[in-house]
Amino acid sequence: MIGIMRKRTGFVAALLAVLTILSGCASVADSGPADRSSDGARDSAEPTAPVATPAVPGMRGQAVRLRTDAAVGGQFQTRITNTSSEVFMVLGVSLDSPGFERLPFAGRAATFHPGATIDLPTQYGSAFCAEDIPVDPAFTAMQVQRPDGTTEELRVPLEAPDDIVDRIHQQECHAVALAAAVEVDLGEFNSAEFDGEPVLRATVTLTRGTNSEAIALVGLTGSVVFDLLFADDSEPPPSMPSDEDELAVPVIVGMTGRGCDAHVLGETKQPFLFPFYLTFDGGEVQYGVLDVSPEQRDALWSFVQVACA
Repeated sequence: MIGIMRKRTGFVAALLAVLTILSGCASVADSGPADRSSDGARDSAEPTAPVATPAVPGMRGQAVRLRTDAAVGGQFQTRITNTSSEVFMVLGVSLDSPGFERLPFAGRAATFHPGATIDLPTQYGSAFCAEDIPVDPAFTAMQVQRPDGTTEELRVPLEAPDDIVDRIHQQECHAVALAAAVEVDLGEFNSAEFDGEPVLRATVTLTRGTNSEAIALVGLTGSVVFDLLFADDSEPPPSMPSDEDELAVPVIVGMTGRGCDAHVLGETKQPFLFPFYLTFDGGEVQYGVLDVSPEQRDALWSFVQVACA
């Protein structure tokens, strides 16, 4: 796999620069093809301005997103601080924002002594992606139990110093828009060899959705464990003309240089994160992530046993 990787070094470096930008703003080509073709589901171009909301005495809520949250998906951490002199217990939390579907209270119960700060995993619902729907004001809705056993529901203003909620909303709406424009699927794995090394062969299939432009699959990257590469190292990148509705691209999955390291295998949070990069009519690069089914994950773990034997 090393030979193929060297051929792609310059290209991947360019994509990493793009990915760095996307990670910071979570918005890809705000006026690009995926947005124009999403039939009303759009990425928010600019974060909404915070709205002043009254504080709840004795409590402070802050949105935090950890690497584990990104790996699990669909959640962030609500960092709750007890700023009072009394004990209380949080029984469940929920994100309360006009930009998201409200979910029922959930999560582990936690007791907050005075001064205590505890992170509680908080799932969020589907994003509402119409152009005029704001994210703020955002609250941490909480079920709270007091020392006397009484319970109450509170809405604590949710601080987000890194625009966590805004960024999650943008990412979710971008994914909706991109999926509406074109469906990108990873097919069944088949065992094979390449340059004397065990690999898996598969096909990435692009199926046209609402977008009517030429769509090019300009890049693939794997995870810290697995390389995901084009089987045919040719230029220009594989493209689906505007008058076609499907494109099948052969790919190879192999182990990275560190993929068989026991520490890497044991500590990685996203072994199945397979990003892809598209352009629409040669426009700005659009970033997405391939969906890897449970059956495909099992096949990849079985491949590790073969490749690392």
